[in-house]
Parts: sequence; C-alpha cells; structure tokens
Amino acid sequence: MSSRNLPSHKSKSDHGDEGNSLLAGTNSDYITFTSSPDTTSKNPSKATTRMQKARSYLTADIDTRWTDLVLVVCFGESGLIDSGAYNAYNCFTSMMTGNTIFAALGVSDLPLSSPHSAWTKSLASILAFLLGAILTCTFHRSCGPKKRWVLATSFLFQAVLIAVSACLVSGGATSDSPAKKPSPSSMYGLPADPGFPWLDLLPISLLSFQAAGKLVASRMVEMNALPTVVLTTLYHDLITDPALLSAGLLGNVGRNRRLGALVWYFGGAVAGGAFARSSLGFGGLLWTAAGVKLGMVCAWLLWREDCEKGDEED
Repeated sequence: MSSRNLPSHKSKSDHGDEGNSLLAGTNSDYITFTSSPDTTSKNPSKATTRMQKARSYLTADIDTRWTDLVLVVCFGESGLIDSGAYNAYNCFTSMMTGNTIFAALGVSDLPLSSPHSAWTKSLASILAFLLGAILTCTFHRSCGPKKRWVLATSFLFQAVLIAVSACLVSGGATSDSPAKKPSPSSMYGLPADPGFPWLDLLPISLLSFQAAGKLVASRMVEMNALPTVVLTTLYHDLITDPALLSAGLLGNVGRNRRLGALVWYFGGAVAGGAFARSSLGFGGLLWTAAGVKLGMVCAWLLWREDCEKGDEED
C-alpha cells in the first residue's frame, strides 16, 4: 500500500520543484521574478541603450542621394547674403572672384568713388573664406565627411556665425543696408566724414567663413557640380549640356540641378534687395538666413542613413 503511494508522492515532489524553479530563476524558458547578479550585469540599462542608439544614429553616414536639394537651398542663401553684403559693404562674402577684382583694383586706389581703404573688405573676405575652407575641410576629414553629426555641427556653426553678424548689424555696431533717398537737408552741404568703418570687417569675415562651409559640404557629399557659392561654371555646364533640351522634363538630373541652383541664387538675390528696401534692412536679412541655416541643420539630423554602407560593415 505504501509502496504504491511512493510514485505519486515522487511525482508531486517533482511538480513542486518545477514550481519553485519559476521563483528561483533556474529555468530560462520562463519569466523569472528574481534574477541573479550575472543576469543583471548582462542586461544594459535603458539609459545606456538609448545613448548607444543615439550615438549610432549620429555617427552614421548619410545617404548622399537627394542631398542636392539642400545644396540648391544653399545657393539661395548665398544669393540672399551676398546681395545684402554688397549693398551694405560694397563687397561679397561668397563670390571670391569679385572680391579678388576689388582687392586688385585697390592697389591702384580704384574705383575712385570708393573709400581709400575699401579694398581691405574684399581682402578680409578672401582670407576668412580660405581659413573657413581649411578648418571646415579638416573637421570633416578628421571626424567623418558624411557623418550625420558632422554635417549638422558644421551647419549649426555656420548659423551661429550668421546670427552673430546679425547681432552686430541690428545693434548698430556695423553698417546696415536700408535703401534710403538722401534727405533734403543733406543736399545743401557735404556730410561729415565718419571715417572708414573698420568694424565692418568683422561681420564680413564671419559671413565669408561660413560661406566656405557650404562649399566644403558640397564636396563631402560628392556633389561637385553644385559648389553653392559660384555660378560661372554652372552657366557654362548648363548651356553646353548636349541633352539640355532633348531629355524631357525629368530625364536630365544634372541640368535640373544646375537650373534649380541658378533660379534659387537669383531669387535669393532678389529677396536681398527687397530686404534692403524694407525697414528690416541687412539685419533682418541675416536673421532670416540664420533661420534657414537652422532648417538645414534639422534636415541633416533627420536625413536617411546610408544603408548600403551599413550592410557592407555588417
């Protein structure tokens, strides 16, 4: 009688052991309520996991397809700032060809209508552009030319430089560019000579430095046909394209890129003239340009990852 009950007692004991294993965490097929120190050390915290995901996201290379859209907007911004800068300072901050001519004419104290030291503005613009090009290019090459955080950081720094220039102009520390007709009182005598505005060299240099960053970005994303700051080669490449008129509306990507860049640059320059004639002046123009640049920062942060490179690394 007792021997017949032994198996059932043993079966009950085994069943009780299985129940205890759920609490002890010895059976990996079930959810355990208590964990050993080893299991805790193997499972990273949520904060660490989020940081790792964020780091992986920011350090990923972007997909360079469709980056021409951002660069075309950069053309519009270049036209906007350059038209305002020329109206305020009689020099450019993006187009170094014009600045080179102005600086060369300054050797002969030309043009006669310009102040004696006006050539220093063009020279300052060229030097700042060269400095911006070498530093921005070094930054991209050292940290990763196409990494999401690198492009976003570069454009964020450009936005800061534009904002600082806007503060200088809006605060009255440097020249502005409102298009005002001479007042009747000033027509009876020559106004007093205020001296050369040497502080204008500061916003000119800041704006030229950031302009180089846009050009560097076009090289880093392998869009050399869109240099963002010059139009001469675009005019040539557009008009000499053998498929200029024969490829249909969407059949010639290169033509559409160049045409879009020209239209945006011209539109930006027209908008710069409108700002100069308005009460906002050059200061309002620069604040607008800084806002546009921040939009580009957001675009780089949200840009699609280069999946093909990620697959190769895996």
